[in-house]
Amino acid sequence: MKTDRNQLRFNQVLLTLLLPLAAFLDLPLLVYLLFLLMVSQHTPWDLMVALKRALGIPSRLVEEDPRPHRFARTLGAVFLGLSSLFLLLGLKGVGYALALVVALLAFVNLAFGFCLGCFLYLHLRYARALITGK
Repeated sequence: MKTDRNQLRFNQVLLTLLLPLAAFLDLPLLVYLLFLLMVSQHTPWDLMVALKRALGIPSRLVEEDPRPHRFARTLGAVFLGLSSLFLLLGLKGVGYALALVVALLAFVNLAFGFCLGCFLYLHLRYARALITGK
């Protein structure tokens, strides 16, 4: 199985730069847009890939299991969805706090190569294997 490392980096850069900007400038629409981009990664119309291609960023495929990264992106999308919901409800503090958690985790992965979502995925698979014997 192959993973596009440039796509992962592109996603992380977008989240790291734009989510703090949205919080600092009080732009909930930017959080909603990033949420939609994240959710689109789970459809045949992956807008993040389309955006990366439109900017001329080449793919860098490596032989790596994409499932941990997909799980991490799903967690990021869930947190951005909750962030969007809280922002829509007028709870800006909670909404932006959740968005900033996503930005922080994207930054940690970008800067230090540690993916918390991937870590959780692997440990959940390990726990399942211990419980089920598979």
